Amino acid sequence: MESFYRMMRKKHGILMEGGQPLGGDWNYDDQNRKKWKGSPPVPPLHRLDHNISELLSEIREAGIETIGNIDPEHFNWTLTTAEARTLLEVFCKDLLPHFGDFQDALHTEQKFLFHSRLSFALNSKLITPREVVETVADYYHQHHEDIHISQAEGFIRQILGWREYMRGVYWKEMPGYAKKNSLENHNPLPEFFWTGETRMNCLKHAIGQSLDEAYAHHIQRLMITGNYALLAQVDPDAVDRWYLGIYVDALEWVQLPNTRGMSQYADGGIVATKPYVSSANYIHKMGDYCGGCCYNPKEKTGERACPFNALYWNFLDAKRNLLSKNPRMGMMYRLLDKKDPEELQALRERAADIISHPERY
Repeated sequence: MESFYRMMRKKHGILMEGGQPLGGDWNYDDQNRKKWKGSPPVPPLHRLDHNISELLSEIREAGIETIGNIDPEHFNWTLTTAEARTLLEVFCKDLLPHFGDFQDALHTEQKFLFHSRLSFALNSKLITPREVVETVADYYHQHHEDIHISQAEGFIRQILGWREYMRGVYWKEMPGYAKKNSLENHNPLPEFFWTGETRMNCLKHAIGQSLDEAYAHHIQRLMITGNYALLAQVDPDAVDRWYLGIYVDALEWVQLPNTRGMSQYADGGIVATKPYVSSANYIHKMGDYCGGCCYNPKEKTGERACPFNALYWNFLDAKRNLLSKNPRMGMMYRLLDKKDPEELQALRERAADIISHPERY
């Protein structure tokens, strides 16, 4: 994807100067991983508040089955191009100055943090990716003394790089892509994905937010819900159905390669160079979810140990024949090989219980 992203930057002249990347670097991803601790303050949410009560009544009268929760008098997503452009202006003025720093952050009290909420408008074609990218780039050029380039580049990369790359993967690899299951995962999706009723605080918040807002940002999707589903070895067909059904911005062309490829590694490496899995340590590092949880992210075994820890090491152990030769997984397999046999067996047994009885956790 990085070579594709650089090609797109050159082709469209975005954040470029004299044929080279503005600022000297193509990618500032290493500066986009800060934990938000309450400062800088998140600006008040720009509300839209559409009344869709009549439409909701029609849906219910037609007997269409739905999931999640909705306040029909305060539907808070863009319905017109004018609204999308206003949301883009609000993003540039209020959110862009800190977007890059905290785009991966997780927080229980801030559902949107500095994210733009433009994905629905983009994917439903209320506004074009060209307009969004060029507007953000122009705003950065006009205010570069107050906004670090990492903030603008981090946002533009998600659209000009990642979103457009996903489009290409979808049209190149379909329809066979939708059937890929390279890791041979076949477990059912836990019931709590439909209710948010789980003792794991990170999943409770990420799923609860998804049910309430039809939205979660990319790290909530990748490293909370997606991470759990992959570690629990859930069938990617079930994961796809959940993502496609729950998110307001989920159209198949963008959802499928993100979910089956990036999140679940079911494509065997077409999109990602390794599975994006982690133990509790990453979740603890990036947000405050662990602080209000009944599980301890630092414990690996025992009743108070975070389930992500046992699931993580069990996943590596269970998929050794499929993943151990991946050069980006070498360090983790060396760590796995150093584990005491008794500890590894305890991790296997706890993971088996979590997978078999997710309702207990």
